Amino acid sequence: MDRIRFEAGEAMNPETSESSDRHSPAWLEACAVFVAMVLAAIGLSAVFSDFAWLPSVLISILLIVLVGAIFRSVPVLRATGAAVIAQCVVGLIAVLVLCAPSTLILGVVPTGSSFTTVIDLLSSGVSDLYATTPPAPSTPGFTTMLTIAFTLITILIDGLVSDLRAPKVSGVLLLVLWMIPVFFAPTQVRWWHVVAILAAFLILILSPYFPAAKWRGGLTATVAGAVAVAIGIGAPVLLPEVPTLPDRAASDKGDLTVTNPFLDLRADLGDRDDSTLLNYTTSESEGQPIRLTSINSFDGQSWAPTPFPLDPFAIANEGLPWPQGLPREKNYNEERIDVTVSDEYDQQYLPTPYAPQQPTGLDRRWIYDETSLTIVGNGEKSGGQDYSMEYLSINPDVNDLQSAAPVNSSDFETELEVPDSLPGSVKETAEKITADADNQWEAAVLLQAYFRSGDFEYSLDAPERASGDAISDFLVDKKGYCVQFSSAMTIMARTMGIPARIGVGYGEGTKSGEGFEVSMQDSHAWPELYFEGAGWVRFEPTPGGPAGDPPKWTVASGNTGGDSEEDSEETSSPSEEPTQGSEESEAAESESSSPETSAAGEPAGANLGTYLWAGLFVLAVLLLAAIPALWRLILRRRRTRDPDKLEKVWTEIRALSTDYGQSLDPSRTLRYNELVLASRAGGGTAESEDPTAEPGSSSSDARGDSSDGFTALRSPAPPSGPRSAGDDTALSAFVDALEAHRYGASEKSISSTEVSALIDEVRTDLADNASPGNKITARIWPASIFNPPR
Repeated sequence: MDRIRFEAGEAMNPETSESSDRHSPAWLEACAVFVAMVLAAIGLSAVFSDFAWLPSVLISILLIVLVGAIFRSVPVLRATGAAVIAQCVVGLIAVLVLCAPSTLILGVVPTGSSFTTVIDLLSSGVSDLYATTPPAPSTPGFTTMLTIAFTLITILIDGLVSDLRAPKVSGVLLLVLWMIPVFFAPTQVRWWHVVAILAAFLILILSPYFPAAKWRGGLTATVAGAVAVAIGIGAPVLLPEVPTLPDRAASDKGDLTVTNPFLDLRADLGDRDDSTLLNYTTSESEGQPIRLTSINSFDGQSWAPTPFPLDPFAIANEGLPWPQGLPREKNYNEERIDVTVSDEYDQQYLPTPYAPQQPTGLDRRWIYDETSLTIVGNGEKSGGQDYSMEYLSINPDVNDLQSAAPVNSSDFETELEVPDSLPGSVKETAEKITADADNQWEAAVLLQAYFRSGDFEYSLDAPERASGDAISDFLVDKKGYCVQFSSAMTIMARTMGIPARIGVGYGEGTKSGEGFEVSMQDSHAWPELYFEGAGWVRFEPTPGGPAGDPPKWTVASGNTGGDSEEDSEETSSPSEEPTQGSEESEAAESESSSPETSAAGEPAGANLGTYLWAGLFVLAVLLLAAIPALWRLILRRRRTRDPDKLEKVWTEIRALSTDYGQSLDPSRTLRYNELVLASRAGGGTAESEDPTAEPGSSSSDARGDSSDGFTALRSPAPPSGPRSAGDDTALSAFVDALEAHRYGASEKSISSTEVSALIDEVRTDLADNASPGNKITARIWPASIFNPPR
């Protein structure tokens, strides 16, 4: 009898039992999630050279699991079902406090600049991701990215473990997170990193078994720990060594260093072997210079390409970025070239016209430098390659070049650098030549015209050096080949404040059938000058060799016509006064395109990444917030997809009642709960008004709430007697069918259409009479997911 009384007492007080059962698992699950996330962070540390990022990550993890445990263990807070909402709010505040503390009022209240600062830090983190290789330092950008990432992942995993009871899914998410060090830093991963992530995985998988009622003397924990340690230590020892992926740098510096083709020009041009290096056909009517790379670093003695970092994401086969400074709406044509390189060609650079955009036929070992658009093989050679390239054929407008404003020198430090050792005569000569120039384009045209005026001689007998002294001597001797011409014009343009670099590659080659053949004797170098609103533009100061005619935009007339005396005179004297129509056109173009040029420039383009990351962040938060509603929809479909399963349909009705804040009493009869639902919704017999009731009487008095209205419903058996017309509702018909099913009467079947009508009726009636707060939470954060429907 005592045992019966005890069990009956437990049944009569389910909240006490539920509360005692619920508190302990909530904190155990929170501890499991916290430990697992800390271990995951330790596993991720293989990517970084220090732990400066770790405190912010640990603090955010602790706050998230702490808030979740409190909301799930305190009955009043648990009833709101708002644990994840609270975690998102606390997580947002934590990110702002940890990553942008200087922008907060009183150290807690965020301002508009707080969000801007975090977005800027995210953008900086993306740049750091491209600019560094593991093990990377803990930059503010990386710290912000990791803090936000771990905050979101912790919210997601905590909800999967504590609310949705899906620890296996959360374990898989941790293994996906582990792909970051495996992919980015395979050579930095140590056995303790493996142990940490495996232990985190096992802890999440075993979290449902942590409550004492299901624990087996610590045996599970001992076995789990032993398995994790054995796998973590034994797997690296037994498995063969994994070589470093060729798409990533193995050195600490992480820069790609290749041969300098500029140094080999003299030998290439003097090579008597004129065998074909490559063949190409192009969609353009004329052949094009084939570019290998650009040379921009000059130390006063020699020119060299600036080494660029190996970027595992800069895969040429996935497309190259837009050329720096080139407008997207004009000044180029989309073209295509098909190239076949001979097997004897020994170069890491990929021959292609400027500006390459989308190759076809290359493997993923070909990567690019986003600044110069150089494509280079990481362990690959150009020899034997057969590929196609979609490229942009640059065709700038002379009016745009004339109106180009001087650049911001801080953006082109390398391309404007003039060594202190450069002889002063070089700058003096440049100033004398360009004295009559009204803008930077005219200065560049005058420099090119100076070298092509007939006073200079193309000769391979000139020295191979391109130092400052060699340039000074060249201006005196007036004899050299493309090395001297391109070097002299490039450095003289820099003294005028024009960013300049040297393009290295080949001339257009020799016409052969429908295509062109390029040999070593077509090796060439030319200046590339930068103009705002036009980007990098090719000039041609070399008057002989494989150079060919100068581009049409580099002469005053805008037309190419060889080196005739007439063109030479016209070239050397740029028109000082444009025509009236030209001025009007230029003014209109400048006025209308200035904002667009700014929008198409690099700084505005850089903001696109900022907005993209902000959008992704907002999307991630919205997806996390939508998980309960999506899960609730899945549960509803499971319960109502089979109309013959009447008990499951009734469970869905009770869940709807819980969602809208009206829990039904499971100890009452079906008719009683039907009346409660009807009374709540304002329909059915319970809401029927008594026409004989006095105006001042209450509705409960009119219905006989305390006597007649509920008396017949207290019996578990179906009520006998006729039903009123007001009872003819979807809910009443369903209760009839459910009672017949429960009490052995003749079975009454319902259809899927009737089930849908039933759910719509109950949901609509509950919503009509629910408070505004319950209406919102019922849709976005259904309470029946976290509290079983009664």
